[in-house]
Amino acid sequence: MKKTPIVTVVVCTYSRKDLLYKCLESLVSQTVSKNLYEVLVIDNNSKDNTQEVVKRFIKTRVHIRNIKADIQGLSHARNIGWKHARGVYVAYIDDDAIAEPDWIEQIIQFINTNPKIYVFGGPYKRFSNKPIPEWFPKNWGNLNLGHETKILKNEWLSGSNIIFNKLIFNKYGGFNTDLGMKGDKILYGEETELLLKLKKGGEPIYYVPAISVKHLVADYKLNFWWLLKSDYFRGFSYSLLNANKLDLFRGLYYLIISSFMFPLCLFSSKKDPFKRKLYYGLSKIFFSLGRITGSFGHKITIH
Repeated sequence: MKKTPIVTVVVCTYSRKDLLYKCLESLVSQTVSKNLYEVLVIDNNSKDNTQEVVKRFIKTRVHIRNIKADIQGLSHARNIGWKHARGVYVAYIDDDAIAEPDWIEQIIQFINTNPKIYVFGGPYKRFSNKPIPEWFPKNWGNLNLGHETKILKNEWLSGSNIIFNKLIFNKYGGFNTDLGMKGDKILYGEETELLLKLKKGGEPIYYVPAISVKHLVADYKLNFWWLLKSDYFRGFSYSLLNANKLDLFRGLYYLIISSFMFPLCLFSSKKDPFKRKLYYGLSKIFFSLGRITGSFGHKITIH
């Protein structure tokens, strides 16, 4: 590619060739000129035919590059992405997400009208390959922070739809490799940790509803107990991000409160299915348990 692209789209992937195929298919079908962006696939030690999928797309008119990340972990892969990006901006999308046809067009439009905004992102809407159960939490798998473009204060963007000017990484560094998924091991918080760092540095973080993607709720995530497992690790990750020595006691406090509130969730007047009410009650308990366990782990201080 002779001309420097405006945007490098980074897709980190691990043994999900079928999902990656659909993601790449959406990225090579964007409404903007192919010269304005590139796609960079970071293969994090995939054990399937991921490489064959990428090679098929390299033959398209869109500039696609492929890099193997030998160290396991999503944060490692994301850091390799921004370090090798040729674009002025780096846009992250998950391999199980599908970009709307005008996703990159909307990104570039925002860049052109807001050249001094270096961090921004948008919503995602869930989809599933099988019917979502009636009891499933209403908003789980969606990120919708409103219909207006705005600066975020106490809300956070997702790593599946977030864009950075590369200067941000040069100034603040990248994603914390102590956080984030590592192969099949669940851990969260790497995007939040970076955004907290940027917020402390005075960087405005924008939410742009026009920059939208769809995000898969995988079949295994439609399982009641998997959701509670996820809540546990969200609590665990939350505690790692909280360097306060009192977090153990706060976790215990919220565990007691959530346990006390549990019967109220079950017998609330809401017309939710009973299993959904049960999940809402247990999710707070599992989050608190994860928070207590995480309080014994290595704390991550936001500088």
